[in-house]
Amino acid sequence: MPRLLKLIWINTGIYLSIILWTLTGVILSPLCYLFFTRILKWEKPETLRKMIWYYGWTSSKLISLFIDIKWPEQRKLPEPCIIIANHESFFDPYLVSLQPQRNICMAVRNWPFKIPFYGFYMKLAGYINVEKDDLDTIIEQAEKAVEQKSSLMFFPEGTRSKDGNLNRFHSGPFHIAMQTGLPIVPLCITGTYNMLPRGHMLICPAKVRTRILPPIYPEQFKNMQNPHIELRRVVKTTMVDYIKGMNQEA
Repeated sequence: MPRLLKLIWINTGIYLSIILWTLTGVILSPLCYLFFTRILKWEKPETLRKMIWYYGWTSSKLISLFIDIKWPEQRKLPEPCIIIANHESFFDPYLVSLQPQRNICMAVRNWPFKIPFYGFYMKLAGYINVEKDDLDTIIEQAEKAVEQKSSLMFFPEGTRSKDGNLNRFHSGPFHIAMQTGLPIVPLCITGTYNMLPRGHMLICPAKVRTRILPPIYPEQFKNMQNPHIELRRVVKTTMVDYIKGMNQEA
């Protein structure tokens, strides 16, 4: 297929399918929410988090019809845990749903909360606003989510990479790990920068790969002088090494 026709096929297919699936969600989600919470008696925040997971999982499946995506090995994760992912592209939050846990409380910046429909459900799901709230509030919200048997999901870079490389990690999730004792599970994503870099709208062919790494437990750092900083360093170093290897394999 000529490159121009392939680009038209990929962009039309992905954007149209995501838009249609989102509109379907807008129509059906209130009915699903009422069914799960009123009939099945599910807890409300957990219900929203699982519905958002399913929306992302289905979106990822739709994207995979047009982009070469390899699913991660479905290893059993500690429950609850703190999932740490690198952030190369707009589509990374969708691909996070490829990991097996469904009850996920995501920590994101302020702007997604302003998106109609998205922001409303994110607030109901108890998602954490890492840009607007201070660290004490973030820790309090995280502990509340954990009490509801939810794992936590952070993009510690805080924003999408400008060059595809891992940027500086913020300390918030590592403070939470040291305070709660929750293990950190690194989730490495490659290829999405080539697919859709920051500041672009044109989706390009790419090989997207994801890998779930073994848990890193915070108790091994607790006797160090700055435990959360050392934990942050080890997690980032581990992810940099794995991402480098994944890029070489692609």
